Parts: sequence; structure tokens; C-alpha cells
Amino acid sequence: MKRIFHTLALAAAIAGTLASCNNGDYVADPNSNANPGVNPVTPLTESEFTWENKNEKLAADINGTRWVADNVTFYLDSTGANVVTGYKDKSDIVVQLYMRDVWGGNLYDMEYKNMDQYGTVISTVPLESTILYSYLGNSGGLKITQNDSAWIRGSFYFKAIDAKNNVTSVLKGVMNIEKPL
Repeated sequence: MKRIFHTLALAAAIAGTLASCNNGDYVADPNSNANPGVNPVTPLTESEFTWENKNEKLAADINGTRWVADNVTFYLDSTGANVVTGYKDKSDIVVQLYMRDVWGGNLYDMEYKNMDQYGTVISTVPLESTILYSYLGNSGGLKITQNDSAWIRGSFYFKAIDAKNNVTSVLKGVMNIEKPL
């Protein structure tokens, strides 16, 4: 009898543990981050990238404030990925986009564990420097309108997250980068 009771107690404990685990249900918390069971916000369709591209080299709304880079660099890394980095003078924020195998006229997800297309936000505040990555988050998108030997242009949005679960929202992003010869 004691053995049956212990077996039932153990089964109940295991069932309780499994029931408390993530079951993959959608979590509506906008600050939810790298939980792979969270159903990411449905990525935008091509027609939903509606914000105006004013030919800014690199710009975005970062946590609700418009950020426009004063200095932008572009290079192809050793894998052939397009890397765009921008910073604003007298700002503590650097934005970088890493885009491997992207072609004009296409949409790409910038989502959890996506190491082919991702965004990075670097906060350079002294003593609190941190790097936030879109591939640790669960939502984002990239629309490439042109990528040829002369230009890379497009729009983007993503949530960037760091190891401490700090979240930075990057919305209404645009890029118009003339590639160096």
C-alpha cells in the first residue's frame, strides 16, 4: 500500500511539473523575450512595411525616439554577408544589421535564433555597456528593396534583447546605403 501511495505521489509530482512547463501557448506579454515556445508576433507582410523611407542612410525609432545615424559603414564579411553599422554623434547607441543571402524584392524574418539576418543595438553608456540582439528575441522583419553592386536599401523592425532580458524596440527602420567601390 505504501508503495502504491509513493508511486501515485511521484506520478502527481511529475504531472504537476510537466503542466507547469511551457506548453507553446501564445504569451501576449510584449516584453516576453527568448522563450522559443512563444508564438512570435506574425511577421509583417510586404504591404505592411508602410513607413516612409526618406532616403536616410540608417534610421529607426528606438524605444519610441527617432534615431538617425550620422555615420554609416558597409562591408561584406568573409561569408559574403552585408554588414551595416551606424552611429549617431553624441548618442550612446550604435545599430548594426547583419544580412546574409539577402536579395532585393524579398522579405526576411529577424527572429529567435536566426543568425542569417539579425539586428544589434549597442548601448555605449560607460560602465553599463550592453549589446542587444534580435536573434535573442521573438519578432522582427527585414524588407530588402535593392541589393546590387552599388546599393543596399530596405526597411526593418525588431526587438533586441540582452542576456539580462533588457528589451529594446527598433521600429520603422530604414536603410539606404551606397556601397563602396
